[in-house]
Amino acid sequence: MILHIGYEIPVAPRKELNAETEKFTPEESKIVKTQIRKNRDLIDDYIRRIDLFVNKERHPHREAFVEKLRDRLFLLIEENDTFRKVLWKQETMGGSL
Repeated sequence: MILHIGYEIPVAPRKELNAETEKFTPEESKIVKTQIRKNRDLIDDYIRRIDLFVNKERHPHREAFVEKLRDRLFLLIEENDTFRKVLWKQETMGGSL
């Protein structure tokens, strides 16, 4: 075990907010765009499932299951809309993506 005296511990530099800098790094932008694409694929999958259960199989006893799928679909769509708004704001605020 190593003990440090208070003045030996490195101090993290203070971060200051600057309106001139970009809010997302290119890597962060890439992560958000990747998540949008993954969510899009999930949304398409949920739509196919709901279509299968409601329109093709017509299973009334699976109504609770379909409702859970719809709730999850709604959350995915809301999440994707939020990600898209954030990216749009980045592009209009001067950030280069």
